[in-house]
Amino acid sequence: MRTRLGLSALPLLLALTLAARPAAAGRSAGALPPTTVTAVEVERERPVREKLPTLRFLRANRDFIRARFDRLRAESRLVRAGAGDVDPRFLEYRRLLTEIAAGKDSVTKASDARERQGVFTSVEDLAVLERELDMLEQLLDQQRTRLGALQADFAGRQRTELDVVLTGGAIEGRVDSVRVTLEDGTSMASSLTETQRGSLQHGGALEAFRGLVEPREQVIEIALMGEGWSATGHGFVTLSPARDRLTFLKFDLSQASPKLGIGSLAASTWLLETGPDVSPAGSPAASAPQAEADRDRP
Repeated sequence: MRTRLGLSALPLLLALTLAARPAAAGRSAGALPPTTVTAVEVERERPVREKLPTLRFLRANRDFIRARFDRLRAESRLVRAGAGDVDPRFLEYRRLLTEIAAGKDSVTKASDARERQGVFTSVEDLAVLERELDMLEQLLDQQRTRLGALQADFAGRQRTELDVVLTGGAIEGRVDSVRVTLEDGTSMASSLTETQRGSLQHGGALEAFRGLVEPREQVIEIALMGEGWSATGHGFVTLSPARDRLTFLKFDLSQASPKLGIGSLAASTWLLETGPDVSPAGSPAASAPQAEADRDRP
């Protein structure tokens, strides 16, 4: 009787321990300050931009540009390369990997010991299981600390990037694919499966494009293709990505309809916070305001 009770108590204790951790994380993430979200406009036609200022800039700085090109000429030099100091971050990464491997070995050893043990014969075995659960909780806390250090390191050294995401399910029509085109001609098409469309309708998000962009004002072309969308799901968005930051551009399809066209999409943009405490639960996408979009040029 005690044997069956011990075996059934193991999954219950594991489930209770793992369920308590996300709840605490959700409460801490909910207290984060909101991120500033800016609404952008989706246009049906590509905005006309003046090109003469660029030509005047090149003509005014012609000597400077030629001087920079002269520096690109190959020259043979003999230089003795000296040994430099190792970046301390690399040593820190190696230490983190060692701790991760040690934690994995501890979990594997405990799991193997549990498999070799056939039954729990006394209440002392439950105490051993409780100590193992405490060890797992400590390893999770250490892993969370390491992930926070990595987040602070990589988020603190951002490049100028653009991340285009889709949320919500279209109220009419079916979106089969999404194509994002930059001003330089870079185009990325993402096909949507039935599983992904169902995920969007239940609050999920789909990344349609992520890549490096120039930190200047530019026009992003968005095209929705599928049942009812091939003729009307084409528009443009003007935005200015911040230098050395990750800019998010979100299109909300929850009120989208082929009858209303591309203007029925709600678009918004925000910057990735560089702090280590930013979590998906406190993501600005959850509180992004709806933007009014027009199919025609304003």
